[in-house]
Amino acid sequence: MSIANRIATLASAGLEATPAILAIWAGLTMLAPCAMATQPAKTVSTREAREDAVRAIPYAKLSRGARAKVSNVISATTLYRRLPRQRIDCDPGLFQFLIEHPDLVVNIWEVLGISEVSLTRVDAHRFETDDGAGTLGSIEFLHSSPTLHLMYSEGSYEGPLFARPVKGKVLLLMRTSEASRADGRKFVRSRLDAFLQIENLGAGMLAKTFQPLVGAATDHNFQETAKFLAALNRAVETNRAGMRQLAAKLDRVEETDREEFAELTDQLAAKAALLASARAKQRTSPMAQTARKPATRQPAKATSKRPTKQPGSPTVRRPSSRRTPR
Repeated sequence: MSIANRIATLASAGLEATPAILAIWAGLTMLAPCAMATQPAKTVSTREAREDAVRAIPYAKLSRGARAKVSNVISATTLYRRLPRQRIDCDPGLFQFLIEHPDLVVNIWEVLGISEVSLTRVDAHRFETDDGAGTLGSIEFLHSSPTLHLMYSEGSYEGPLFARPVKGKVLLLMRTSEASRADGRKFVRSRLDAFLQIENLGAGMLAKTFQPLVGAATDHNFQETAKFLAALNRAVETNRAGMRQLAAKLDRVEETDREEFAELTDQLAAKAALLASARAKQRTSPMAQTARKPATRQPAKATSKRPTKQPGSPTVRRPSSRRTPR
């Protein structure tokens, strides 16, 4: 089910007050497409977590306009949420590329027929999105690096659920580190902090009232998107021809981005093949086969030893217990 359809389902189930909020939260999952938690973790919204996230914002590296947007959201936050730390089974290069090219991810969804959400690149750092159900928004990268992404989003909902449009803003901080597994494959660890501001006071109060449900929808959308793109990462490593065909069908992204994606998937497929070949050779090497052979059991040694005969010493015979016949 697409993100837009999931939002519609939740709204029809009794959350009529929160579709715009859910749409904004769902939009955040596009910006972190590879995440996949190895086990469930508890989401936190404590003051300590919020202050830690604010301190991590790279103010010195932001433009004056970007600092103004950050300050505006943080000074009037309706909801703050720290998503669970994730272990992401995704190549760090592919992970960063997908984060910074959400329009390509959405185009893949469209090609595969699993979403009707549209996302269009406006310039190098800004995108516009439309869920087709009354929610419009924009996403802007305020700062990007291999270890930190700071994103700003504005959204609005206009439809029969409210008498007037509902507007909101989101600031998303993603901190990332990479590590290697024993087999040489790399993975990523990531943490997301999100600040949500609802300009309509009534909608903001309802957002706080339904915060557990909004949070559950956020985590669910995040995990569903994560599962899909984790599968995409596996397909990159195992189905080189299929990924080439998929890249050729991406017609809503810039040609340079499509070519870069195709080249990146080729490189990852070649790297995965080399790692698989090295592991196969290691398993079939003589040393590995010897190590896998079960150890042969040695016969148990006698615990007692007869005294060693010294050179030149007379032979002493034990007296026989049998009687000698007379």
